[in-house]
Amino acid sequence: MTSTGLVYMMTPALACFYGGLVENKNFLNQLFLSIVCMAIIPVQWCLFGYSFTFGPGNSVFGSFDYSAGRKLGLVSLNGETADQVNPLSVPSLAFSAFQCSFAIITPALISGAVVGRMKLIPYMLFIFLWATFCYDPLARWTFYNLGWLRQMGVVDFAGGLVVHISSGISGLVAALILGSRAQFDPDVLNTGQTNIPFTIVGTGLLWVGWMGFNGGSAFEASGIAALAIVNSNVAAASSMTIWIILDMIHGKLRGQHNVFVSIPGVCSATVVGLVAITPCAGYVQPGYAVLIGACGGFIVNLFLAGKKRFFHVDDTLDVFSCHGLGGFIGTVMTGLFTQTDVNSAVANGAFYGNPIQLGYQLVGIVVVASFSAACTAAILLPMHFTFGIRINRLEQVRGLDNVAHGIVDMDASKKVPQISAPPLRQKQTEMNIVPIISIENNVQ
Repeated sequence: MTSTGLVYMMTPALACFYGGLVENKNFLNQLFLSIVCMAIIPVQWCLFGYSFTFGPGNSVFGSFDYSAGRKLGLVSLNGETADQVNPLSVPSLAFSAFQCSFAIITPALISGAVVGRMKLIPYMLFIFLWATFCYDPLARWTFYNLGWLRQMGVVDFAGGLVVHISSGISGLVAALILGSRAQFDPDVLNTGQTNIPFTIVGTGLLWVGWMGFNGGSAFEASGIAALAIVNSNVAAASSMTIWIILDMIHGKLRGQHNVFVSIPGVCSATVVGLVAITPCAGYVQPGYAVLIGACGGFIVNLFLAGKKRFFHVDDTLDVFSCHGLGGFIGTVMTGLFTQTDVNSAVANGAFYGNPIQLGYQLVGIVVVASFSAACTAAILLPMHFTFGIRINRLEQVRGLDNVAHGIVDMDASKKVPQISAPPLRQKQTEMNIVPIISIENNVQ
């Protein structure tokens, strides 16, 4: 239950992280796009999402048996663990709440790819449909004991496939369907990043919340939970370290005399390290976690450097780069470094005499990426060609804080040039006054 609270905190933390990276005119809207998932998804999860994902059924689909919390809420009658097919070491309601927190943050991640140009109602409808038709099936295939990917041999400790690759691919597809922002310029870096302190605070809260995200996925206070927490910390730290070094090298190559380190880049590096370790946090030794985090930071940093030149898709806050590519790196590394001696619930990886595990992980990547892309396109394209999902150019320039939420910029008056008064002491010949004519000589 403590881990559930930590993961729930990650969605507001994500809102702060994203909000600090957008322009002032879209700041509040970006916060809302994450927070609104905390309204939509728990209702969907209670009504049928949990039942679709973990309810009785087959290896592909669940059922309506646990809809609206039926059976789970009858604690006195059914006991704390109502599901006998998917036995748990925690109460069923605690498990449901914990998994709900994952279902909330996953679609919230996608919002970073559609900054400043998606209509509000289509976005909320998309979140509901995507959670139902994309996230719930993927979670069943991977997290449910009888899910077909899990039965095949694909392993995902805390959501590298289900959370990060799915949201990263979906964010990329959504960005392609929506098109670029009205004022998008791929050759300009760090435009509009005027609230960086929010991003720094959001990064710190995400890092703390990830202790519950990965540590809680052990479902018990055990050595595996402790291992997941240690691995998460060192992976984030190694990713941040390699990113700082690369920033310094890039600065020197550009001829800068002083050391240059990008604050948004370092914050993103922290997230990349945490994403990369997520699929294997409870399956590998801490030394491998350092390597996984460093590889994630190194590869994503180079990818972002090349993206500016060759890949002009307006994935505004790099959802695909950080989550899609980061999740891919971590899932591949899972197939290499997992050890039965570390966690008896997982097979050895390719480095320990079992190369087929790497093959299973690659199959999982292909399935999750393909399914996520297809679902996102199937949801957004009909809306795009019927009632429309994109804000028009003029309203994009005004900003969604005003267009979608009615917020008026109270500082606008300060941006109007002020007319300065002339100096108090000035020569009479320079003053714009009506001359005084003496009439003494005209008196008769």
